[in-house]
Amino acid sequence: MIWTLVLTGPACAQVPAPAVPTTALDGYAEAAATTIIAEQSCPGIQVKAGQLTTLRLAARVGAAQEAILQEKLRTRASQVRQQLAADGREAWCAQALAAFGPQGSVAKGILATGAPIR
Repeated sequence: MIWTLVLTGPACAQVPAPAVPTTALDGYAEAAATTIIAEQSCPGIQVKAGQLTTLRLAARVGAAQEAILQEKLRTRASQVRQQLAADGREAWCAQALAAFGPQGSVAKGILATGAPIR
């Protein structure tokens, strides 16, 4: 169900990034890159690692896909950093939290605010 939200629907337009995921692997790369950079760049935001792991399992990333996934992650992280620089930290962080936070429009609950969550 989460991937249905990630891969389809109007919520995709709210992701703080120019690309819309086209496969489960792309969706996972989008979520991972965005949320990890959000944790690094946005004060008070943490990644809920269990939620991110659940997305990875849903994407069914196999050993044969690891090299492809690593390249997608590098590419996506570069795009996310460019978007962060273009939007400014405050606006970008708000968008990332809106997409992946507790009320996430793309995938709920990957990002949290407050005390560290692992």
